[in-house]
Order: sequence, then C-alpha cells, then structure tokens
Amino acid sequence: MAAWLAAALLAPAAHAQTVLYRCTDADGNLTIQNGTPCPPGTQERKQVVGELPSAPPQPPPRRSLPEPEWQLPPPESRPAPPPPAPAAAVEPALPAPGQPLLRPVPLTVESDDIGSIKDAPGFGLLDSGTPSAEREPVADTDTDTDTAIEAPTPPPLQACRSWDNDLYYSEAEEPPTRCMPLRTTGIGGQAGFGAGSACEVVTDTCAAVPAEQLCEAWLRRLRDEQAKLVFARSDDPAATRVEIARIEGVLKDSGCH
Repeated sequence: MAAWLAAALLAPAAHAQTVLYRCTDADGNLTIQNGTPCPPGTQERKQVVGELPSAPPQPPPRRSLPEPEWQLPPPESRPAPPPPAPAAAVEPALPAPGQPLLRPVPLTVESDDIGSIKDAPGFGLLDSGTPSAEREPVADTDTDTDTAIEAPTPPPLQACRSWDNDLYYSEAEEPPTRCMPLRTTGIGGQAGFGAGSACEVVTDTCAAVPAEQLCEAWLRRLRDEQAKLVFARSDDPAATRVEIARIEGVLKDSGCH
C-alpha cells in the first residue's frame, strides 16, 4: 500500500519533466534527443527540464476605480436678470421765482469785412467765419457769362464691317476694299496639289456714326488701338503709340470723357 501511494505521488512529477540527451560523436557533431539515450561510442550529456507552459500567463484583470466622492454638484440654474426699466423723461427744471427764464439762442456768425479789398473789383479774401455754402460766388471777369462755350464735336467716323465679320471704325470717307480668298482645286480635283490661289475684291460695308454716338465710337477706337499693344497684335508698335496719342488728343479737345 505504501509503495502504491509513493508511485502515485511521483507520477505527476515524472510526467511533468522532460529528459534531453545531448550526444557528441567522435567528429564533434552534436545531436539532441528527447527521451532517448545516446548510442554507444558517443559522449552523452543528460538534462532534465520541467514542463514548459503552453500559453503565456494571462495578466490579472484590471480593477475599475470607484467613482470619486468629491464630485461637485451641477450648477443651479439662475433666472435671467430683468430688463432695465426705461429712463423717465426728465423735464427741464423751472427757475426759481424771480430768476429769468433762459432759452438756447442759435449761434450766428457775422463778418465785419476785415481782410476784404473793396477797391479792387473781382478780388477779395474769403472770411473763414462764413460757411462756404453761404458765400457769394466770385464773378469771373475774364469770361463772358452770357455766352457759354460749347466743346467741339469729335471728327466724323465710319462704322465698318469686313467680309469676315470684323467690326472697326474708320475716318476714311470711302470704304476700303479687301481681297476675299476663293476656294481653288488642283490637279485631279485635290485642293492641295497644284491648286494655286485666287481672291475676289470686295468692299467693306460702312455707315456714318450719329453725332450723339461719336464720343463712344472714339473711345472704342482708342481701346482697340490699346489692345494691339497689350496683346502684341501690332505690326508697328511705334506707329500704334503715335495713333493712341492722337486719339487721346481728339477726345480731350472734343470734351469726351
């Protein structure tokens, strides 16, 4: 009975252990055997190891912290303050008996003609005490007030349209002529094989610009000339600058803005 109890106690320990045999032959080759002794003629080294765990140990569960007891209560809702009361109208205080009643008097500015030169007609120094809206206009003795000088009207212009629907303004009385290319065919009816070139002389369609639209037409012509310089469409930039200066002079002399 005692022997059986000792065998039962040693069985789990033997099952939990692993015996490794390290075998080295004459050439120095190492062989590791699990539970099998080394063959004869080899150097044997025995090593007993415990049973390795099949899985890493699980960490202990985290403990949740209790709610703190020092939490502040939520703030109490406060009623909105009442709107301010409208201010009562303050009546002007009456003077004490026997005192005069004071009333506001508007400020008036009078000029004593100091600084004006009456002997020189048409000349005078403006009084700084008089508002500019109440000052009398100074008569201009150099110009005649009875006759108004009217600015001259701009020179006449022709509004023209070319055969390819190009709109422009011209000072020429006669509309210019242009060469409208014609479609030609070459040998065998092909357009690109010995076709040559031909054109038809056509005249642009022009009409005189009304007098009330001359200023606008001259302004458009000025913008067209300026666009030639901006977008590099001018064959002669120097001549285009001269033409722009001439058109600006025409607009200035005619009073067009």
